[in-house]
Amino acid sequence: MLYLSQILNTKVLDSADKKVGKLVDILIPAENGLYPQLNYILIKNRKGEEFYLSFDKVENFSSGVINLKTQIERLEKITETPGQLFLTRDVLDQQIVDMEGARVVRVNDLKIGVFNDKMSVLGIDISFRGILRALGVEFFDIFDFFKVELIDWRNIQPVNGHLKLDTVAKKLNKLHPADLANIVEDLGVKQASNLVKSLDKEAAAKVFEEIEPNLQQTMVRYLDADSAIKIVQEMPDDELVDLVKSLPKPEAIKILSHLQKTELSAVQNLLRYSDDTAGGLMTTVFVSARPEWTAEKMITEIKNLSDDVRILLYIYVTKENGEYCGSVSLRRLITADKNTLLQDIMKPYNDLAVLYLSQDINEVIDVMTKYNLYTAAVLDDNKKILGIVTIDDVMRHLKPNA
Repeated sequence: MLYLSQILNTKVLDSADKKVGKLVDILIPAENGLYPQLNYILIKNRKGEEFYLSFDKVENFSSGVINLKTQIERLEKITETPGQLFLTRDVLDQQIVDMEGARVVRVNDLKIGVFNDKMSVLGIDISFRGILRALGVEFFDIFDFFKVELIDWRNIQPVNGHLKLDTVAKKLNKLHPADLANIVEDLGVKQASNLVKSLDKEAAAKVFEEIEPNLQQTMVRYLDADSAIKIVQEMPDDELVDLVKSLPKPEAIKILSHLQKTELSAVQNLLRYSDDTAGGLMTTVFVSARPEWTAEKMITEIKNLSDDVRILLYIYVTKENGEYCGSVSLRRLITADKNTLLQDIMKPYNDLAVLYLSQDINEVIDVMTKYNLYTAAVLDDNKKILGIVTIDDVMRHLKPNA
């Protein structure tokens, strides 16, 4: 097996041992796959002219010399190679997403070897030893102190070069939003913005929620207006409120001006509450129902709402005016007879621990810890439910940059 650094600038000889030039780059398909085979080599001759040769013209491929199968006069020199990725120009020294480790790393070298009888790229070396090898001073590590750290090519995604970001995004979408946010935070603003824009708007919004606040502000300014609006419109009201509060007034007004009337009203209401109160922590997205609904009707309603509700542990039963009556756990609902009324299986308000708008974060923590709550209803002075606080909301407040 070889490393790219070991064969760059290697002399290329034809079948008559006549020097053709030196190797300056290797080209592989730009599409994702297993281990991409080497398609072309880029050669520079003595006159400084560059041209491509198909890799099937190569007889011997080694760090000492590269031999071709035919004489230089019979070689077909190729001038265009569409749809190819250049290993030196596009990959070496570039940032790569390690899918398995959910991290951004830098390519210090590339491992090349045989796969399915074809010379292919097998992995990338991210170790310091790879840097020494690329500089030609690997021999300094006489005690083998620096170990090679390879990442399988199948587990990486370039985020620049000639790979299309929408192709990359199909793989990245499989990562948890928190992991993908870490990747975005490790990229430069331009790359990060392009990557976020390449995701579908729902996935982009989830990632945006996980990004640390300072980067959120920067990316809102860096993204084009249409992309920024589409992303923030998919964010939950409480997350959107946090973002709006962090932005300069002109940018906050611009974001608010694009919200639909009902969403704007919800956001404006949340903006009135301090961040460290139940009102400031709560989300206004929850599932409510009427006491006279049957279990069957409620399950149908949940199916219709499933795309809009991220957390569903309880159904909050209210009167027509929004007054809180009690709650039904999802477990209790799905095990009930389909004709059972919610009022017959709900836990009544008087038996539940609830929160009030003005309670501060310490009181919220005390209540949720004492009663082992994952979610808690937030009421106003008239017992009307306005939202819920989740344990995730509390943890995010306590450790915003996690």
